[in-house]
Amino acid sequence: MVAKLTPPAQDSEEIVKNIIAKREKQKDFFEALKDDWLALIKNYHHHSGDPAVILPLDLSNYISNERVKAEAGKEFKKGESDDPAKRLYGRRKESLKNLYSPKAGTELHAILDSMRGDHDLKFCPSCGEPGKPGTLDHYLPKAKYPELSIVLVNLTPLCEACQNKKGTSDIDGDGNKLFIHPYYDPIEDVALCLNIAEPYNSPSAFTVEVDQGVCEHIRSLFERHLTEIKFRERFEEFCIDEYSDLLTIFTEERTEDNPDSAERIIKRFLTKNGRQSPNRWEAIFYRGVLANTNLLEYLDNGDLPDQF
Repeated sequence: MVAKLTPPAQDSEEIVKNIIAKREKQKDFFEALKDDWLALIKNYHHHSGDPAVILPLDLSNYISNERVKAEAGKEFKKGESDDPAKRLYGRRKESLKNLYSPKAGTELHAILDSMRGDHDLKFCPSCGEPGKPGTLDHYLPKAKYPELSIVLVNLTPLCEACQNKKGTSDIDGDGNKLFIHPYYDPIEDVALCLNIAEPYNSPSAFTVEVDQGVCEHIRSLFERHLTEIKFRERFEEFCIDEYSDLLTIFTEERTEDNPDSAERIIKRFLTKNGRQSPNRWEAIFYRGVLANTNLLEYLDNGDLPDQF
């Protein structure tokens, strides 16, 4: 959401081809699935992972009648359907989902492990919260799209909070996608604006809005995304703590012989924190402070609280 990411360099189609070539169990299913699976990956790229356009494959189409007949009458595990076709469908779906947990030492395991940790992100690309994200999220959930469980452009680094809020959702009741795709959506020039409401000794609200210059289509997507990940509630808590620290900094600054101006200090903070993304939480906060001339005047000359 806050940072446009470079898609993974590895070719997901080649990864799928290699998996199918080496498959031993359920090989007939994987061979039958192959062409449509590869076509779905191309379609994913073409439509930028949009769940309003991309439909999951019907896995039952790739299970042979011979397999269903052979399954009839066999014992099955507790919790499985007594319908042999449904049992096989559930097992094949789990097989695809389980590809996301490859054995250590395999090429795919190394790729996924690298995607989780070998990045330079110091904030979550979905929400902007400080801290290095250490988990991968399936943009289109593997519960609904098991065939996309190892499609690399469907995997993005996320913080745990965003992943938990996102869950298995993908579209709303009107068929609109709920979440911004950090590999595809034009988000790099979209800025979030913070308004800090008086009284400045103890602000009554920290309100975040999408920049007015953004087109309606992207604005609507941003709003759905912000709502789903509970961005405003989480960011407000951050602002309360950051503002408390800010008042402490300016209380101490005024004890100096030649105190620096609020504008100069805030500009330095903004430059430091805005380098990676304009929507990293610290950057949103200090951009909001800098844009508020009344607040800057208060920080320079107002009656600062003894304790915030």
